[in-house]
Amino acid sequence: MTDLVGSASGGAPSAAQALNEFGRWWRRHLYECIPAAIRARIARGKRPALWSPVDDRVWPAAAELDAGKPFAHSALAQRGGDVALVVGEAGGFRRTIELPLAVEPRLGQVLGFEIDRLTPLKPSDLHYDFRVIERNAASRSCRVEVVAVPRARVATFIEEAQRRNLQVKRLLLAPSDVDTSLDLFASSRDDDAPGDRHGWINPALMLLCVLLALALVIFPLWQLREQVIALQPIEAKARADAEVASVLQRQLEKQVSEYNLPLQRKHASPLVVQVLDDLSKRLPDDTWVQTLEIRPVANQKTREVIIQGETGSGGSLLQTIQQSPLIKDPTFKATMTRVTPTAERFHIAGELVAAELPKQIQLSDAAAVTTVQVAPAAPAGAPTAAKPALATTPPPGAPVGASTPGNPAAPSAAGAPTTSTPAEPRRPVAAPSAAPSTEKKP
Repeated sequence: MTDLVGSASGGAPSAAQALNEFGRWWRRHLYECIPAAIRARIARGKRPALWSPVDDRVWPAAAELDAGKPFAHSALAQRGGDVALVVGEAGGFRRTIELPLAVEPRLGQVLGFEIDRLTPLKPSDLHYDFRVIERNAASRSCRVEVVAVPRARVATFIEEAQRRNLQVKRLLLAPSDVDTSLDLFASSRDDDAPGDRHGWINPALMLLCVLLALALVIFPLWQLREQVIALQPIEAKARADAEVASVLQRQLEKQVSEYNLPLQRKHASPLVVQVLDDLSKRLPDDTWVQTLEIRPVANQKTREVIIQGETGSGGSLLQTIQQSPLIKDPTFKATMTRVTPTAERFHIAGELVAAELPKQIQLSDAAAVTTVQVAPAAPAGAPTAAKPALATTPPPGAPVGASTPGNPAAPSAAGAPTTSTPAEPRRPVAAPSAAPSTEKKP
């Protein structure tokens, strides 16, 4: 069905009119998607009762167009009702004109000016309507059918219908116009279209589109919800494991920090003995120190070395102290004062150089370094087995008393001093970056 309902109202098309035009176009094409047989059945079911006052005939509602009968033999003669008034081809005008396709959205405005040329009457004296019956995209034109009837003739028919208890709801020129969009009563129908006569189709299609859109939105969300519910136990278990690992990591870091604290304090700065040893080796023989003070600097993390004493080498004393790797930037805190012809009193201060911390070892390696295997002690009073002497080859020039194979050396005197390998100093321990180890810390 290619009908397009026009509008006789003038004025430039507004946004609302453009939206209505798009709605009519959309509904028309949706209606055309329905098979022709079904469309014909729907159109026949929507046919109103027709009454032609010219020949006084009636076509019942939803009946075929060849099923007309006299008004006196119809049910409308007994009870009346709603009808569509058929004026007849002889009582009106039907014209077909060709217009540019570009004026199709404004056909009502264009035909409002053209109706004077197409009919002998003014637009105010006519009931008229139009529809597009053909479009030619190649020539960019369309064929429009214009139908009109005089208002005076229609007024006479309406008075006759009222005397017969008939309510005229639609005005047609011929019975064949009942399946089209023509209605000569409607000079402006913004909301009327071919699809509107089949009112249940468009709402049903729109409801179907809405349901499909909701399904496209809701179904993925439902799938995501099911996935989230399935992952919640896994996430809860992983979170509990992560909390346990975090607690163990914090405990390990605390233990490592407590273990390293005394070592860090020990190695943070040189010992006072080291400072004394360095100064005693560097200072000249004619220099002696009366006061050596090492104290922290206020609001700083450094320590200050203060040296006071007397020297006979005042010119080179500062340069000598500057060569010390343990004192940084030594300077005179007071002017040197001569106390004797060969001695001057000095007052020097400098920053104590922080000592470099030993390289940290991993916790797993610390056990191998510090663990000492201790044999269990023998019970009290148990005899001890003598250890066999190891045969050694004496070096050339060894004393006569040295042990040789076959001639073991005499045991050493009681209380003779023995030498032992010095133990390796303790070093700071670094916490492992991976999961905490289960080994016991020595």
